Amino acid sequence: MRNCWEIKGCPASHYIRCSAYMQKVDCWQLKDGCVCASFNGCEDCIIFKEHLSEKTTERD
Repeated sequence: MRNCWEIKGCPASHYIRCSAYMQKVDCWQLKDGCVCASFNGCEDCIIFKEHLSEKTTERD
């Protein structure tokens, strides 16, 4: 399973300063991330939706 910074395709110059990356968790686990303010919650987030899609595909 890819991490949020891999799904988004963040360059190292961005994710190296990311609190999620530094803690080795995904932004939806922290409820804090580089695009969190753009959405009303994880359910609306394009990165989280991609994660759920990959998770569903992985189970099939």
